[in-house]
Amino acid sequence: MAEMTPEQQRALAIATARLRLQKQPQMSPGADGSASPTSTSAAAPPQTGEELRARVYADLAAKRGATQTQPAADRYGLPADDALSVARTGVGGLIEGIPIAGPIIRGATERAAAATLAAFSDETYDQVMDRVHEANRAEKAANPKVDKGAQITGAVAGTIPAVMAAPALFGAGGGSLLVRSGISGVTGATLGGADAGVRSGGDLEKIRDGMLLGGLFGLGGPVAGKVIGAGARSIVDALRTRAAARMAGMDPQAFGYFRRAVTDDGLDASTLPRRLMEMGSEAIPADLGPNLQKQAGALAATPGPAQTTIRTTLADRGAGANARIGQTIDETMGPNVVPSEVRAGIEANQDSFSPLYREVFRGARPYDMAPIAEAIEADISRLRGPAQARLRQVRDMLNIANSNVLSSDPGVMFQTRQAIDGLLKTEIDPKAIATLVEARQMLDDGLTRAVPRIKELDAGFSELARQDEALTRGQQVLDSGRTAPRPSELAAEVEQGVQPQGMQIGPSAVPLRLSQGARAEIDRIVGTNSNDIAAMSKLIKGEGDWNRARLATLFGPEKAERLFKVLDGERIYADTANTVNRNSETAARIAAQNELGGGAGGNFGVKEAFKAGGFLGAARSAAIDKVDDIVKALMSSETGNATRQSLARALIGEQREKLVEGLIKAQGMGTTPALVDPVVKALLLNAGTARTR
Repeated sequence: MAEMTPEQQRALAIATARLRLQKQPQMSPGADGSASPTSTSAAAPPQTGEELRARVYADLAAKRGATQTQPAADRYGLPADDALSVARTGVGGLIEGIPIAGPIIRGATERAAAATLAAFSDETYDQVMDRVHEANRAEKAANPKVDKGAQITGAVAGTIPAVMAAPALFGAGGGSLLVRSGISGVTGATLGGADAGVRSGGDLEKIRDGMLLGGLFGLGGPVAGKVIGAGARSIVDALRTRAAARMAGMDPQAFGYFRRAVTDDGLDASTLPRRLMEMGSEAIPADLGPNLQKQAGALAATPGPAQTTIRTTLADRGAGANARIGQTIDETMGPNVVPSEVRAGIEANQDSFSPLYREVFRGARPYDMAPIAEAIEADISRLRGPAQARLRQVRDMLNIANSNVLSSDPGVMFQTRQAIDGLLKTEIDPKAIATLVEARQMLDDGLTRAVPRIKELDAGFSELARQDEALTRGQQVLDSGRTAPRPSELAAEVEQGVQPQGMQIGPSAVPLRLSQGARAEIDRIVGTNSNDIAAMSKLIKGEGDWNRARLATLFGPEKAERLFKVLDGERIYADTANTVNRNSETAARIAAQNELGGGAGGNFGVKEAFKAGGFLGAARSAAIDKVDDIVKALMSSETGNATRQSLARALIGEQREKLVEGLIKAQGMGTTPALVDPVVKALLLNAGTARTR
């Protein structure tokens, strides 16, 4: 057989590949020497090279007239729009595009396929490989755009895992931009040279070109990643803001202001509702931080619906502060009591004992008080100072009135004991107090022997006296001076006070009187500080934890904690109102000064002083300036009433559930999408290597 032309060789290779994938109609020569299809479409595939060549030549002869004007791909039987051809080109391009490993993988795949085909035909391995290579070149020529796009896609997809696995090698680690660019350039040169070496079979010129281009494009990777990342971040943030604003029911610009203040105050979608719940049912987002408060102050200084919304909300809430505190105090500590009224009731009950005492002394026998008098006289001769003077008073009380004769009337002993109780209330000398107590005990023992029923009355009267003392003591528990009991001392007094004394039956009312005294003192503090919530809270809570522990002892830990929580919330509410009103007045004054031309220069205020703090001051001033920029934007005429009103409704907590949903939707704003940087670096690196292929 004559030697085949290059065109015939290419046609033979393509036809062989196609005949192995699908059955073709069998061609037979006609009478005039031209080829015509046989009537059987299911003829057996050719088994020898001669039969294959005969079939291909017959097919070419039949199409020779038409193929002269067709594109090369059509002449080879693979039109550009052939779906199978496009698929093969795309898959092959994806594999071949992988840097360094791509040509190796595709070559290994083709060699494995050639070895398989050669094993089932009479052709050699080299002949099959030649046909495979020729078919690949023909399909690439038929689908150049598909091949190019697939190779780029394969190159990027093959590089991204490496960038993500070792970001520092591609300029995404620490250090300055210059250092990271240098590292990325070295990595790019290495990849470019290695890829060119694999694809060129070790051609040194190709390797040099690959290293040069790879290094140049690698140098620009960090810069391009930063620039493109910032652009992508801006686009993504804008889309997220609009979607989150719709979910929050807010104007997009207003939502952007609100979200920025929430973030700058250290809050997010989870902490914001929790903080509001901790502060109480009246809490609003404007209470949660200085940035949110400044926005509220700017709105309160700008005429319009937003100003009315902010000012009205804060004024209404402030007007109900005392009522809310009073209700909480009543619910946790019981209704208020007036100490003088309680004491009057105690004294009235004590007075009711007078007839009973007279009754027990009626018919009492005389009692010899000589031993008591002698013991007192012995102490008088021994003692000096206030103790001696007090005992002389007591000894004189035991005589018959206006005489030096010792009385034997038990009633005189009783009245002397009562007088000693009065002296003890005012005595401050420790020795005198001890001496009076000892003398009282002797008289009490004598009364018990002289009038046995008196101890029953003493128990009731003593209980009332203890209650009176406890009422006074309760009014001192919130003091900060020396008279105030320590928490441990108060706990001991409550524990001891509840125990019955003498012949008393049942628990004592001393703890009740202690709590009533404390309740009355809290009411006094509230009444005298109703216009200063901060001062009221400070007086009730105290400087440390003692008042909390004392109130927990008297009323229970849960009730004390609830009261302190309400006081904390009301103090924050008052601080918000003061801050907003103060900021709004300051902002309005500055705006008026600027309008009149007097606001520029010579205005070194708190902010300027705050900035004068070195490096830390510079960082703080940057944060202040950012907040001030937002405040100025809110007060400008370019920011519409709708935006301001939308922000005002958010700051007072309208539809807070939607606000939280919007903040959740906005999570991740300000961050570059994860794949942007690896994709940019992969594109740049492979842009360099592609120029050497």
